[in-house]
This record gives sequence, C-alpha cells and structure tokens, in this order.
Amino acid sequence: MNKHFTSKLLTLLMLLFLVACNNDEPLSVDEPSTENVYLTKVIKETSFNKEELAAMVVDYVAGQGINLSADFVSMLMRDVDVAAIEYTTTGVDGNPVVASGVIAMPSGTSSYDHLVSIQHGTLDMEEAPSKQLFYYEMLPVISGHVIVMADYLGYGSSQTPDRQHPYQHNLLTGTACADMIGAAKEYLKQKLVTETDDDIELVGYSQGGQASMATLFELERRGQAGSVRAVYAGGGPYDLESILQTFLSYKDNPLPYARTGYLPYLIRGMVYGENLQVSDENLYAPIVIEKGLNKMFSTRPLSEWHEALGTDITEVIHPDFFDTPTFNGNADVIAVIDALRKNSLVNSSVQPEAPIYMYHSPLDDFVPYSNAVNAHKMWTSSTLTDLSMPGHVLGGIEFMLRYMGLWEVVGPMLGMN
Repeated sequence: MNKHFTSKLLTLLMLLFLVACNNDEPLSVDEPSTENVYLTKVIKETSFNKEELAAMVVDYVAGQGINLSADFVSMLMRDVDVAAIEYTTTGVDGNPVVASGVIAMPSGTSSYDHLVSIQHGTLDMEEAPSKQLFYYEMLPVISGHVIVMADYLGYGSSQTPDRQHPYQHNLLTGTACADMIGAAKEYLKQKLVTETDDDIELVGYSQGGQASMATLFELERRGQAGSVRAVYAGGGPYDLESILQTFLSYKDNPLPYARTGYLPYLIRGMVYGENLQVSDENLYAPIVIEKGLNKMFSTRPLSEWHEALGTDITEVIHPDFFDTPTFNGNADVIAVIDALRKNSLVNSSVQPEAPIYMYHSPLDDFVPYSNAVNAHKMWTSSTLTDLSMPGHVLGGIEFMLRYMGLWEVVGPMLGMN
C-alpha cells in the first residue's frame, strides 16, 4: 500500500469514524406518553454541532500529518439531534424485557417520510450505541435521514450479569429491531415530528447485514412488507452452517485466524437464544476448560476473547465438532448444529418481498463470500454487488459510502474503480 493511498484512506477513516463528539448540555427530556406501546423511557437527548465536529476531525488528522480545510469538512456535516431511549421488546424467555437504542435526526427536523433502521456490526457490550450516543454507522444522518439503531438484546439496558447475547438469532434479533422502529415512531410523535409516510429502509453490514434481513422477515411477518422500501445488506453471515464449515476447514488446512472469539460467541448465542441445556465441557476444547477460559465468556468483552483463545481453532472448540457428519454422537454439539441450521436465513421457507441490495467482498477475510452467493440464489428479489475494497473491515467502509452515494467520488481517490 503506497503512501498516497494510505493518506487518502486515513483521511476517509477519520471522516467516517471520528464524528462522535457531543455537547455536554442535554436537550430537555420529556416523559413518554402512557399511550405508547413500545417507548418506555428517554435516557438522554443531546446534539452534535457541525462546526465542532469539523474542528475535531481537522485537529485529529492534522496530528497525522494531513491538512484538511475546516470549511470543506463542515460542508460534509450538519447539526444533529440524538436521543437514547428504552423500549419494550421480547426476551429470550418470551416475556417482555426493557431494551435500548438510539435515534438521530438532522437538527430542526419537523417531518419525515421514511426511517432508516441501521443494524450495527458486532461490538463489545461496552460499545452499545445507546452508551456512545453517536456510533459511526449512523453517519447517513448527515444525508438528511432519520436514523434508528437498536442496541440488540444483551446490550445497553438489556445487558445481563453474565453478558449473554443471542448472537445471530433470527427471531430475537428481528423482533428487537422491529420493536425499536415502533419505539422510534412513538418518540418522534412525542417530539411533534410528523410522519408523512411510513416507509422504512433497512441497512446493515456484517452482523448488521444479518440483522437487517432478520428485521425484514419480522416486519413481513407483521404484515408491514409494503412499508419496506429496500434492504441494503453488506458482508452478512446469512448461512451460519457455511460459517461453521469455514472454521472447521482450518483443522486440515491450518490458517491463522485472529478472530477465533467469534466462534464461541456464535455458539453461546445459539445456546442462549434457543435456551439449550448444554455443557461447556461438551462444546469447547479441553484446553479451554482446563485453563478456565470459558469463564471469560461471562465476564470479559468479546474483543479480549480473540487474543486469549489464540489462532488455532482446534484449541477453541470441542473435537467432536470436526467429526462430521455424526459429531461422535455428542448431543450438545448436535443441538448447536441444529440451532445454526434453524437460524440460517438462507434456510427460511419464506421468500422476502422487498428489494434486497446485497454487497460483499470476494476477498472478505471474516465472513465467507459464499454467504452472499448462497443468499442471492435463494432470494429472488435480491441483487449482489461485489465490493472492491479488500477484507471485511475496509469492505464495510465501501458499503457505507455506496449507501450514501459517495463511492463514485471517493473510490477513484482510493485507486478503486
């Protein structure tokens, strides 16, 4: 990667990732109406000033040896109002639970004709959007959209003492995000922001791509298919069995994989979401149990799992996972496999109705490209666009720029077609 490309890419990264400065003065917080079905509490309201954002970006990149015009950066920004809220959704036990999320809109918004529900990528629980107030994936707000983002179950207000999260669970994810949309509409009504049309766009990358599709299925189950303009899903794990097979292939073709924590996160998510009665000793490698590393799953952030578990997948999951197709008769492993199969979106018997715009990098190093290919074959209303940027993380930046209509301008700057 040459110096010119690196400088341009760093500039882009700063513009995308460093727009999270907020005022200390909160806006007034109104009590939710007793007529609300979803909205239960407004946690905090605040605002972001475009000049402050621009100044922060300019100062930061100047420290990296890159000079940017504050006036130029300001033209890319706008003042934004943000609210963190709590709302009622359905927990893993089928009972109501209080969850949280954020809403962002251009300052002065008095009406809207659509909502953009953005489902975020995989985060540490400490990074729940409602705690950050402005997460970078909410950046399309500067294009004039009203943005809605759920924390997901297990994040924010619904975090459990043992840090459980139904990772990649279709129904629980779709329900939480759909209910957050309902809560957002109630909040906006309370703020006297008029809804002129009930259109919805669903947007997400990585876990957010899967979550966006899960939300589409849930909205269509609720008879709201006509409200969904389109789904923009990038780099998503729609075929969980394929994900597992990719991990399993590392046994015979060892490759260092620096994110091995994602596999126990996925296993744990299936166990929690499906309420499986299983034992860690039957799911994880003996060395994980001997060292007590499985205790970390209930006490430490996901980002710490990767380093602690190492890069050898055979020292992370139980050997029976590799004994396909019988799994050596390990009932707990078989239960997890069945849960993965059940929660693979490509296995849904329902054909989605809304237009689906899928994006995936053929060089994705986290989520196999086959996920997009398999999903595209299944969903007749979908199109598939290959991302140009190499790898999963850079592919996510390209995805967001494409959604915002900026890729045709920025892509050539980065040497991409």
